[in-house]
Amino acid sequence: MQLQRTPTDPNKRGAALMLSFLVLIVILMICYQITRTTGIDRIEAQRTQTLTGMDYAISSAFLQVAEDLLADVEAEGGEEAAGGAAVDPMAGGMGADGGGDESAASSGGTGASDSQMDAWAMPQVTMIGEQEVRITVVDEDRKFNVLNMLVEDEEEANENREIVARILDNCREGTLADINRGDADLMSRVMYEHFTRRADSLLPQPTLLSDGDDPEPDQPAMPLSLREMVVLEPFQEQHFMDFFDADGERVHSIEQFLTIWTSPATFTAPDAVGGYEVNINTAPLAVLVALFDSRAVDPRLWDEILAYRNEPEELDQDEEEIEPSYDEFGNEVVQKKFFDTVDELTEVRTWDALEAEDQQPIQERLTTSSRVFSIYAVARQSTAARENQILEFTDRNSREQYERSSTHLLRVVRQVVWRQEADDGAVIVPLLPWEVLGSAPLDLLDFPDDL
Repeated sequence: MQLQRTPTDPNKRGAALMLSFLVLIVILMICYQITRTTGIDRIEAQRTQTLTGMDYAISSAFLQVAEDLLADVEAEGGEEAAGGAAVDPMAGGMGADGGGDESAASSGGTGASDSQMDAWAMPQVTMIGEQEVRITVVDEDRKFNVLNMLVEDEEEANENREIVARILDNCREGTLADINRGDADLMSRVMYEHFTRRADSLLPQPTLLSDGDDPEPDQPAMPLSLREMVVLEPFQEQHFMDFFDADGERVHSIEQFLTIWTSPATFTAPDAVGGYEVNINTAPLAVLVALFDSRAVDPRLWDEILAYRNEPEELDQDEEEIEPSYDEFGNEVVQKKFFDTVDELTEVRTWDALEAEDQQPIQERLTTSSRVFSIYAVARQSTAARENQILEFTDRNSREQYERSSTHLLRVVRQVVWRQEADDGAVIVPLLPWEVLGSAPLDLLDFPDDL
């Protein structure tokens, strides 16, 4: 028997073909979505792994810097200080050996000098595992504490507000981001009102009291960081950033010149200085010049101080030659002079021209020791092709410009610590354990034009 083929409707054949094509498209879309999702998950997992590795390397760097800061005390204080040293950089308070006398801690303990020649002050680039980390330590004692505007003596408080305004006016002098004196005065006044009139402010206030009670109405509100001023007019985000302007000039954050961290024992020790003193060995010119009105103190004094601390140290013939050390660019570090005590200002020519009654207020605002330090750790990974990567730099500017390009993944973390010194040793107390920053800070140089 012969079978006959039933004729197929052409419209049905076209519908089946279209349906098959649509099913194929759906399958392709599902495969694409699965591939895209897994790809994104893989990239996110790699990013998390990279950041975790960076964080572990940065934590190790912080531990190493804490040991270096304590080793500096041991070197200055001898075996007696070394016997009581303890490190607890991640703890919330003082270590077992940090109980000591509060007044001794607040006044600098042994009174040892700190300068740019100390080991902690030298920027370091190190490999921790497979991660490169650059470590920079800045002493907060080189800055002026804005909380000095809150002292009870009205005349002194006004003078301190003038100092803050002069620092803001000086800190970006000669750059396209310069702060004019009118804005500097307004900034200092806004800061003062922010501290003293928080009850009238529309800004949210942090809850700092454990029992939930409101603070006394006449008590000033202490800031948690200087950066919280960014929400106030005329402060802007760029005031808290380090960058190069359009002319290639170095522009620094105002946090490089002002602080709230110094003298954490202000309210517990009767002889605490309240962060009023600045370290003459490390303070930038913008801070030193602002401590006094130019009509009261000859500005040449501060220029001579900067010149003195940048002069090469002359070794006595009887002294043994120190083995040379090298910076991150392979250049030999020249040992420079510094002030062991404020009394050594007699080494500066303009100082002798001052009357004794004029010298005393200057000495009261200067110190040679530092107690609070900001530690900046920058972990860097290049995202450029290997042939486009630069692994070694010959000068500071090329490194800073390269790191600010879009070819890097940067993890910038800041830690603020208090090196508390006492008769029975020293301990590192974290004031700000971990703060992630948006960009790496630029090194603050005495003579940036020499680059």
